Amino acid sequence: MAIPDLSSSPWDSNPSTYPPFPEDVHTAPLVTVSLGKLEAEDTDEHGSLLAACKALGFFYLDMRGCTNGETLLQDADAMFGLMGDFFALPGAEKEKYDFSAREVYYGYKGVGAEVIDKNGTRDRNELYNACPPISKDDILSLSPPLPAPSLITDNRAALARYMASNNTVLTTLFDSLTIALALPPGTLTALHRVAASSGCHARFIRAPPQPPHDRRTALAEHTDFGSLTVLFNRVGGLQVQLPGSVAWVYVRPRPGHAIVNLGDAMVKFTGGLLRSNLHRVVAPSGAQADAVRYSLVYFCRPEHEVRLRRLTGGLLGEKASGEDGDEEASTSREWIHRRHMGRKVKFFKGPETWENTKGTEGVRV
Repeated sequence: MAIPDLSSSPWDSNPSTYPPFPEDVHTAPLVTVSLGKLEAEDTDEHGSLLAACKALGFFYLDMRGCTNGETLLQDADAMFGLMGDFFALPGAEKEKYDFSAREVYYGYKGVGAEVIDKNGTRDRNELYNACPPISKDDILSLSPPLPAPSLITDNRAALARYMASNNTVLTTLFDSLTIALALPPGTLTALHRVAASSGCHARFIRAPPQPPHDRRTALAEHTDFGSLTVLFNRVGGLQVQLPGSVAWVYVRPRPGHAIVNLGDAMVKFTGGLLRSNLHRVVAPSGAQADAVRYSLVYFCRPEHEVRLRRLTGGLLGEKASGEDGDEEASTSREWIHRRHMGRKVKFFKGPETWENTKGTEGVRV
């Protein structure tokens, strides 16, 4: 299948001049949760976070006015600059870091290298997917590094700061959910220890403007593989499917806020009490359709050997005899590999492969 020429645009070199988000599109009613209030152990804010995680699994996290939030915002700004420099590298240079043939999750993926539906339709974005040293494991010497361009290796310190600031914020979120779920202290953080090997990583995404006569989905509908995802973007295009509906609505980027969503692991850990919602990326609407869409993502995933099974205690109750046999539950590593590799063009075999890559799909398990 031919891949259209997705050219660059005037906005590419000057993201501060992006046109405003359109006012004539339907947007998702995301709850706003205050990081500062969570850090202050505000009981009502713990409840608001839990309610958002049960209802939609997406929420805005207001970073403003607290040290840890402001630090992450500053580190994210630095990463947007690094991301722009990376994607400006020649295509042949970026292709050196495509490791998909090794069935390695990390590395570069060019436009059209993954499928977005059971028919094999190609995607319309390029990404640098946590090739070490963007992965936590490489920074902490928990795994051997894969080759990376000098632009990345020369910025290890900045990447480490960005990951550290994410992990600080994520610890606050896990602790808040642990309290709201009435679980023993440290239950969720014990599954996501920073010093343990896992699939936690950063991702740079660039979605070029699509041809005016052929604008469609750039990244397929999906649920995320892991526990929590922290997203920053400055242009629309992200959509969520509202629960109980086939309608897709846009998520409006908000300055000073991250968009946070739950992944499949949180559904598994809570027996379906919390939600990992379907989302996708389409061409931005209105004047933003001609803008290059950059996204900065940090994926937090359980430790590799953690089994994705329901926890017990608090609001989750106790397991019935014989429920959810431990020997049958996938490990985090197995879950990620199954969901990721089947969508690579070179491994895609058709509808059956597509079905095998599905996650919790935004429904109760």
